[in-house]
Amino acid sequence: MDENGLTLLKLEMTNEEIYLRVNAIHRLKTVILSIGNEGTVSELIPYLSELCKCEDDEVLFAIAEEVGQVFPLLDDKTLFLGILEELASQSETVVREQAAKSLNKFCDKLSDAEI
Repeated sequence: MDENGLTLLKLEMTNEEIYLRVNAIHRLKTVILSIGNEGTVSELIPYLSELCKCEDDEVLFAIAEEVGQVFPLLDDKTLFLGILEELASQSETVVREQAAKSLNKFCDKLSDAEI
C-alpha cells in the first residue's frame, strides 16, 4: 500500500483518543511536504475543512495553531484562509482566539492585494 502523510493523518484522525488526534494535527508540516502543493490543495484543505465541522475543540485549536505555522510552505499563501474563517466562527473562545492569531500571522506575510 502506497501511504503518504495524508493517508497516515486520516488514519490517526480515526482514533478515539483526542490527544492522538491533536498530535496528528501537529504533524501538518510533514503531511504538506509529503503530498506537495497539488495534494494540499486537492486533498488536505478539503479534509481539514470537513474536520472543522465535526471535531472536538482541542483538535480545532490545534488546526488553527498549525495552519498559522505551515502556510508559508505553500505557493498560494491564501489557501488556508477559508479554514481559518471557519475556525474564527466557532463557539469556543480559545479556538476563535487561536484562529485570529493565525490570521494575523497571515496578514503579516501577505501583500495588500492578497489581503
